Order: sequence, then structure tokens, then C-alpha cells
Amino acid sequence: MKQLKSNNSLPDLTFATAHYGRNETPMDLRVLIYKGATSVNIGTVFNKISSGRFGKPIDERIELVQRIHNRMNGLLISGGSQKTAVATFYALRVFFRWMDECNIEITAPTIEKNYQQWADSLYSRVLKKQITMRSAATGFGYPVSNVLSAILEKIRPLISTTRLEYSARQKKYPSADKINLVDIFTFGHLLQILVSNLAIKAIFGPIPVRIEIGNDVAWEEWSGLQASDSLVTLSPEYRGDQYQVEIVKSRRAAYENDHSIQTRFPLINLRIQAELLIFIAQTGMNLSQVQELKMMQFSYKSNIDGYQVRDYKNRRKGEVLFEIFSEYRNHFNQYLTWRKEIFGDSSDLLFPVIRKGGISSSPIQFTRIIAICKKANIPYFAPQLLRKTRINWILRKSRDPDLTSDQAQHTKQVLLQVYEEPSFQVAKVEIMQFWKKNDPALQKIGPAPAPGICDGIPAPTSNKPPDAPNPDCIHPSGCLFCKHHRDIDAEDYVWSMESMRHLNALILSGYRPIKKNKTDLGRHVELTLRVLTQKIKWFQSSNSVRKKWVDEALARCAEGSYHPHWKYLIESVKN
Repeated sequence: MKQLKSNNSLPDLTFATAHYGRNETPMDLRVLIYKGATSVNIGTVFNKISSGRFGKPIDERIELVQRIHNRMNGLLISGGSQKTAVATFYALRVFFRWMDECNIEITAPTIEKNYQQWADSLYSRVLKKQITMRSAATGFGYPVSNVLSAILEKIRPLISTTRLEYSARQKKYPSADKINLVDIFTFGHLLQILVSNLAIKAIFGPIPVRIEIGNDVAWEEWSGLQASDSLVTLSPEYRGDQYQVEIVKSRRAAYENDHSIQTRFPLINLRIQAELLIFIAQTGMNLSQVQELKMMQFSYKSNIDGYQVRDYKNRRKGEVLFEIFSEYRNHFNQYLTWRKEIFGDSSDLLFPVIRKGGISSSPIQFTRIIAICKKANIPYFAPQLLRKTRINWILRKSRDPDLTSDQAQHTKQVLLQVYEEPSFQVAKVEIMQFWKKNDPALQKIGPAPAPGICDGIPAPTSNKPPDAPNPDCIHPSGCLFCKHHRDIDAEDYVWSMESMRHLNALILSGYRPIKKNKTDLGRHVELTLRVLTQKIKWFQSSNSVRKKWVDEALARCAEGSYHPHWKYLIESVKN
């Protein structure tokens, strides 16, 4: 076996765009070029490589490893998940360690055959119940297959040629539609409770921090200490040793009296995890994207029902980072203030997670929140499920795949193939709409006479004034006092309302009651004008976009440009 290349002549096999914690060892594919290096702890292997423990790099492996590196690095540079890259790096080390232990030659021409033999060995371990099929396929086989299939330009993935049972996650239609929004709101309320109970004073105060979840359920956070008396963890032979007991007591007291990040980071991490889940539910971003977000000077630009959040750039607009609902802005600013008090300038990550020794970039595990949910008997919603629920909620509300895919930051094809879930409620509405349109017996139900929409079943509101017009699906004024009438969030609707208001104002200005003992129709018009004015004022004060709609409608009517639905009626009243 040739050993030609010196350590100094090897290509750069690191990943410049990856981010690491203070004590994390960066990914470096040099470990794959030295025989036996993958069997050594990743934290010490490169020192041993430098000392010559594994000899010189094996020349036949360099081309293959460089191609693997190009593929992985390209995915990271193009925005791929670092979590996926780390999983691939780990699986590759397992794969190369197995080949080294079996003394198998590792080259580009032989790697496909090597992979199939390794897959057979994994399958054998599955049969012996040493590992599960899921671990063999998803944990080891698939990540390696993914990168090798790309560099070998395979149409079918390599794993499909083995006995490892891997398949893409199938849609679980019943479970997706059974997501109860009440459950998700309950989960969100729990996250808010965790956030409000983990303020600066509580985190650096006495241990444990007691959190009242509700329904007589409380959770105690011991910040790394054991909830029960530490003395019971002593080995039986030491439990009667007073000296050992005093040592344990002293260490525990010292830990409780240490009000620093080193002892309180479990509490800090719990708050950050809760904030991160709230953030994903608000923005719909991927977990991997959120973990890579940096701290910066955020600026907010008002949007319909929310804000576009940008990186502040002096005298020019920065890139839109994410969009949030308007109600979340104050919460987000409070988190930024809390985060600054904890970390200062020690980390540039928006959601830094602390491990012993420093900030970590490894994937976040929500084990504590899962445990809290289990104790409180509250369903846990993972980041991916939060994102999928939000996307489907927007899709069902808007029925606009283009708008939803833009909000979710992926293509329309990915939205419909991966994220969209069938909805019983949507299907029911669509069936009703179909038969309403095509069943002759239902054709008598038409659009609302007034601007807006309804179901064609007149029913007065509970607070309708006695002398207000009654809803009858004939007279437009009656619609304004019908509980089935609905507004439309659109500029055309505002123009139509303003035109109707203008018409009623003309009618009232020229109206004279005929008989005093009859119902005064002028009162009908007055009440109609009052409701239309209230609606116009609401649109005008709700946000800047709707205010522009109102301003435009007022300008059009002032110029004599009325909505087509009311144009001829207004002209006839004028004449």
C-alpha cells in the first residue's frame, strides 16, 4: 500500500463555514486518510497524527476523501445544515474504521463495493439485535450513502442496493389532521410560563427554581444538582463515613453559593430552548437556520399584521432575516435584553447554548422541556412539527400555495410534496362550496347585497338596535346587522364600503319623513352610516397598509370615482 503524501502536502479538508463551540473539535476529513485514525477519540487524534502515531497519509485515499470533502463543503456553503454534516462526518468515521479493521483497500473505484459489504455487516448486527434497523439505516447507512451516491453520480442511492430498510418519511395523514390547536396553544402557554419564571433574578437566585405550571403541577429546576439529597448517591460503603458525608455537603453548598454561569447554565439553556421554540412558531424558520442566526442590530419594518425584521444598515435597507407577528415584537425585545445581560459580547449567536467549558454549536436537545411536558401531561411539539403546523395553518387560511411557500422560505413544490397535510376541515368546506355552486337547489343563495361575504342565511346580531334594518339578503343595509356577514381584508372591499357610505350620505341629505306614525327610514340610514364609518375607521387605524386603502378610497370617492357596484345608484340619486 502506497504512502507517498506528507502531512504538509495534504489538501485542506476542514470546513471554513462551520461554527463550533469553545471545546468542540472541528470537522477535519484528514482523519479518514490515516489507517487506524478513526478508532481514536476525535479530540486527541490530530495530536497523534502530528506525532506520527499513524504513519504517513495513504495516497490511494486522498482523491476519494477530497471528493467527499468537496461534496460536504459545497452543501454547507450553499446553506445546508451543519447538523447533517456532523452526522455524515460521524457515520464516515464509523465506515472507515470498519474498513481499517477488516484491512479493506479504500479507493474511489472500490468504495461502492466497500459500502455494500459494510451494509451487509450492519444488517448482520441488526439480526443479532446488537443495533436496531433504524440505527443501522438512518444513523449510519443513509448519511454515507447520501454523499457517496453524489460523488459517484448514481441515479439510485447506494442504500437502495442493500438490505438496509431505509425509506423517506411517509406522510401520516390521520395524525397530521388530528393536531389540536388547543394542544398547541397549551404548549405555547407552557413555554411562556418557563420564560416568565426564568428571569435574571430567578436564574442566579436560590436553587431550586420552582415553576408553577398549573393544575397543581410544579417543576423544580436544580441547575445540575440532583433533586434528592446528594448523600443518597454515595456508595453503600461510604454512606456511614462522616468524612465523606461532610465532603459531599461542602461541595453541594459551594455549588449552590456559586452564582455564575458555570453553575447556572442549565437554567439559562432551559430559557433559551423555550425562547427558541416560541421563535420558530412565530417565524416558521428551520431549527438549523435559527441556531446559526447571529446577534445584530435589528430593525423592524411594518408589514400586514406583523414586521419584517432586518439587519440594520445605516442609510440603506438590510436583508430581511425573518418575519414576525406584531404581538411578538415586545416579547422578542425582552428576550434580547435578557440575553445581553447574560452573555454580553461573549457570543455572537442569537440563541447560544452553553455546555461545560463554553458555547456549543451542536444540535439542541429539548430533553428538559420534553420531561416537563410529560409531567404536566401536555403534548410536546418538536420544532419541525411547530413549523409544519404553522405552514398548514397559513395554507388553510389563505388557500394560496404561492404566498405560503414564500412565507415558509421554500419552493411551492416542496410545500405541496413535503409540508402540506390533508385537512378534514378544509375538505368539508370545499365540498360545501362545490355543492353550493353546482346544486340547483342551492342556486338561490347568492352573494351578500352589501360589500362582504355571507352564507345566505339572514340572522340578526344580538346587539342590533330595534330600529335598525333587518337582515333579509335583499337590502344591503340589513347585511350590516346580520351575524353571518363577514368583512374582507382587501382594498377593493374598502373602496366598496366607502362608496356605499357615500350613497347613504346622499340619501340622508335629501330624505324627508312622510308619515310620523310609520318607521322612520331616516333612522335606518343613520345607523347604516354609523356602522360603515366604524368599519372604515377600524381599517384606517389597524396598520399602515390598510390606512393606504382607506386614503385611496376616500380620494376616489371625492373625485367621483365610485365602486362599480354602487356607481349607477349614486349617479341616479344625484340626478
